[in-house]
Amino acid sequence: MKWIAVGAAVTLMFMGGSARADDAAAKFAELFTSVCLDKFGNLDKIEDWASEQNLRPISNPQALAVFAGRPNIDGTMRSFAGGGVPGSGKAWAVHDPAGRFVVATRLDPESCIAWAQQADPADVEAAYAKMVETASTSGSDVKLVEDKKVDIPNGQVHIRVYRIWLGSAMNSFALVMAAVNRSGGPFQAMLETQRVYDRDDIINPMVPLVPPPS
Repeated sequence: MKWIAVGAAVTLMFMGGSARADDAAAKFAELFTSVCLDKFGNLDKIEDWASEQNLRPISNPQALAVFAGRPNIDGTMRSFAGGGVPGSGKAWAVHDPAGRFVVATRLDPESCIAWAQQADPADVEAAYAKMVETASTSGSDVKLVEDKKVDIPNGQVHIRVYRIWLGSAMNSFALVMAAVNRSGGPFQAMLETQRVYDRDDIINPMVPLVPPPS
């Protein structure tokens, strides 16, 4: 799939609008497509990208817990949704004139996540819909797995999950979106790509609905 072209198309969707949260949404979608989607299945390339961009890894335990998972009592990394192996849970802050973003990776399940501190939720949903449309190619089995809204302390988060099955675990993945209806929390938007090993795999998205434990 030409995910770089998708990123360019998403950017064009927002051109001509006012310079506000839609600029952040465009950059956010471009970041996700060029890093998480274009490098799907190659977490080492994401780490190489972060190094090339001179991005320092996030080491603060509370921040890392929000964006990539928290360490459990035996020292391994575990996301709020569950799962965890030693070495899982890396994140990097991405500072851009359009906004503040984070790119994170997990090993269990294998996934790449992009976060935006502030991004217009309607624009994020439009960009996500474009990604799903692009994934719906001939021969693909695209299924809506989850679509719900959940109340959280700083608003309401819309969570949508699609499974894109392309015939094997080598190229099949889940595409996850979480968008909060108002800013003010640690994030307003999240996009995630997660490897799918079987057509009926349970999708385990990185959506922290509660604050990390102290």
